[in-house]
Order: sequence, then structure tokens, then C-alpha cells
Amino acid sequence: MDEQKNQEQPELNEAPEEYSFLQEVIKDEAGGPKRLKAKILRMIGLGFIFGIVACFSFCLLYPVISEHLSGNPEEVTIPKDTEEEPEGEVTEAEKEKPEEEFAVMMDQLDEAARKVRKSVAEIRVISPEGNSEKTVDSVEKLSGVIMADNGQELLILGQAPGGKSGEKIEIVLADETLHPAALKMEDVNLDLCVYSINRADISEKTWEKISVAALGSSYAVQTGNIGILLGKPFGTEDAVSYGKIISYEEKAKKADGEYGFIGVEAAGFSGGSGVIANLEGQIIGVISHSIFSDGTGANDGRIYGYGISDIKGILELLSNGSLIPYVGILGTDVTEEMSEQRGIPSGVYVDEIEADSPAMEAGVQCGDVITSINGESVSRMQFYNNQLMDQKEGDTLRLQGFRKGAGGEYVDISFTVTVGTKK
Repeated sequence: MDEQKNQEQPELNEAPEEYSFLQEVIKDEAGGPKRLKAKILRMIGLGFIFGIVACFSFCLLYPVISEHLSGNPEEVTIPKDTEEEPEGEVTEAEKEKPEEEFAVMMDQLDEAARKVRKSVAEIRVISPEGNSEKTVDSVEKLSGVIMADNGQELLILGQAPGGKSGEKIEIVLADETLHPAALKMEDVNLDLCVYSINRADISEKTWEKISVAALGSSYAVQTGNIGILLGKPFGTEDAVSYGKIISYEEKAKKADGEYGFIGVEAAGFSGGSGVIANLEGQIIGVISHSIFSDGTGANDGRIYGYGISDIKGILELLSNGSLIPYVGILGTDVTEEMSEQRGIPSGVYVDEIEADSPAMEAGVQCGDVITSINGESVSRMQFYNNQLMDQKEGDTLRLQGFRKGAGGEYVDISFTVTVGTKK
């Protein structure tokens, strides 16, 4: 037993065995500085190639993408009308329709009115009134019509607000949804402007209940036709009314143009706003109380509006955010009769020059006759207006014509006019 213990004892007295754990050897996978440098250069090369491909792809796809995102709005174009010779006034026989035909016509009127109402909108111009302690919002309500969609904005034509610029503007569409809006561009001369709503703010549900108005031709309108008044033709309340159209050969004289107008027989206050439509549901007039500068005809039982055909060029400029070119000449066509009886040369007779206008600064005077603009012959005020509408603020025009001298004879004159905009 003792011997066995003696044999075990040395084992206990032996030094403990040292255990060797596996040790992980970390190798330099980069393979040294040369391999690291090659890897960096490779990454730079790949990045450069990726950048070129990305740049090329962006340049190629940008025009397509920008149309669907927040790119430039599409240019609005409004086809112009050609003046038509009226076929004559509606006869008494045509006015006296049988009862059955009258019922059919009323159905046509109702259908046309329903069509146009989808395009009519209420414009609310909100301005604070009062002092710093107590402020109350004043709301001016006008009526407008959806005139165009440029892909980024819904454009509404209406009267210019009576207050100051910078006020809050809201627009109520046909489905009674309220939308923030902005005044895009204004024509002080005709007291018209275009408002805009961000297209992205309009829901799909609303799109189903509204539409862009169809613009007709006021040149085709005859006295005795039926006109549909929509919007706020009698003041501040929404209304739809019908009446006989009175077509006028005379035109409203404004700076640098003459504009046809039509009247609709309708009892009521004529200081409202809105549009005049025909039986096809097309807009043929824009209601305005600025047609007669002296207020003539304001209370004669008729609602007046600018004929749409003569203002389409103005509306196109406003819709594209362009300023309206302005010189400041109010003129009259020199007819053959005037030329023969009074010896006035053919052209545009200057009736009036607006104060502080580009025309006044250039030296144009009342009684002058304008015969050409930039070498293009001008025999009518409409031709003069067409030439001017092709210009931009800051452009120069070369006006040529005649002025009556001290001895009664007409002498040649010419002016260089810098185109401006009416404030």
C-alpha cells in the first residue's frame, strides 16, 4: 500500500502541464502597400465610370422626368378666331318659336349651363381690416372660369381684385372644395387676371367634377341669340340666367386696342362677374364692368362682357405669366369715308395718349396717324394691336406715320418707342 502511495506521489508533485491554446494568426490580406494601392485605384476607376453613366442617364431622362415632376409648366396656346361676316340678325319668325321648340331650347340651355358650371369657380380675396388691436378679415367674392391646365397649375380667368396685391386668395371649385391660390398675372388695362391653383393639391375626386372651359367665338354671335350668364352676374351671389344677346358693331376703346363686347338682356345689377356662354356650352364673353369707362350702360338692364375672340391673345399671355406689352395709344381706324371727306391718310388715327406712357415719352401726339410698325403696314387698330402683342417689355418699336402741319398738309413723322407695361 505504502509502495503504491509512493508511486502516486511523484505524479502529484510534478509541475502542471502547460496547455497551448490555438492562436489565430491575422494575415495582411491587403497584400502589402502595392496591393492596397491597386485596390484604391480600381475603386476610383469604377466610381468614375459609374459617375459618367449616371450623368449620361440623367441627361437623357431629365426631359421626360421633369414633365411629370416639378418642371416647367407647359405653354398655354389659345387658337385665335377669324372675324366672320354675320349672316344677319335673327328674324321675327325665328324668335317666335312653337311651344315644342321652346321646350327643346330650354333643355339645350339647361344642358349647356350644367356643362359650363363644372368650369365656374368662386374667387375669394381675403384682406385684413382694422387696427393692430382688432383685425377683421374682409372677403371680396368674384367669379371666374377654369381656362387652362398647364400640367403644373390649374388656371382660372377672372376679374382683378379691387384690393391691394399680396392678399390671401382662395378658390372654390365646382365641387365646393376650397384651394389656396395665387394671382399669376394681371392686365390692368382690361381689369382681368389669371389665378392659379397648384395642380398637385387637387384630388382625383375633384377632377371628376370639374373641367376646363371650352372657348367659343364671339365673332359668330348675332343679335337675338340666347346667352347664358353664369357666375355672379348680379353681384355676390351665384346665379344662372338666360337672356337675349345684343351684338354691337362698336368696340370698347382701351390703350393699344379695341375690344368687341356683347350685352345680354337681364334685369338686375350689372356690376357682377362671371361669363357668358352659348347653347353649345362654350364661353363667348367675360363679364366686366370696365367696358364703359364713364359708366354708360351700367344700369340699362343688360349685362355686358368682352367678346372672347378679341381678348384671346391677352389671355394667352396672362396664362403663360407674360406681361402685357404697353405703349399707351388709343386710336381709331381711318375708314375710306373719313379719308375721302377729311383728307386723313389711311392708318390708325391717334385719339388719345395716356399720361406718362411710352408713347407720350416718345413724342406721339393726338391727331397723328400711325401707318406702320417696324416696317409692317398698319391700316387698322387690330393690326397695330397684333404687332404690339408680339413684343416684350424693353423692346423698341419704330412707328411711322403722318402729322398735320401748320398749313394743313400732312408731313412724315417717325418715332422710336420703348415698349413698357401698364402699372
